[in-house]
Amino acid sequence: MSKLIPPVVENPFQPFGSSYFGEVATDTFLYRLLHLSLDAGERWYLYATRIQEDKSTDAVEYVLGVFDNIGQAEYFLMLHQGNELKIPALRLAQPAVLRVEAGVPCYPLYAGVYRVGFKSYVVAKTDDPEVRSVNYVQSYKTQYLGEFEEVECCLAIYTHFDTRLRGCSMC
Repeated sequence: MSKLIPPVVENPFQPFGSSYFGEVATDTFLYRLLHLSLDAGERWYLYATRIQEDKSTDAVEYVLGVFDNIGQAEYFLMLHQGNELKIPALRLAQPAVLRVEAGVPCYPLYAGVYRVGFKSYVVAKTDDPEVRSVNYVQSYKTQYLGEFEEVECCLAIYTHFDTRLRGCSMC
């Protein structure tokens, strides 16, 4: 299992108190972990960028999840590295790069679409910046799963996804 340990070299995300940024690369993905201390508590954002063989095409950015501890993030990383289809990685609705502007970290929120065949999870922002709306779409049917804060949203999707995957005779 690859660990997302903060790099020893100087890191642009170090000025944020206890927050840090770590990354690990495989042949197909560059994984990034951003740790932030927010008013809502500790947050661990796990992102994946698909490494493109054709350098003229744009990289595809995903958010694998938002967690309240590093153990969950590393568990999801291990599952995704073992089989990327086991983790509902949301393709970011608006690809953004982790960066610092005026001393403030700018990072992609947990929102986007995970699509496999005719099945999708759609995670969208709501009026409340801390809450996401989640829908499961299969063919032409939509199932509203609810509204959740980022961490609960990630775990609700994974639980729903894992339950459906275990009942699938083709998987």
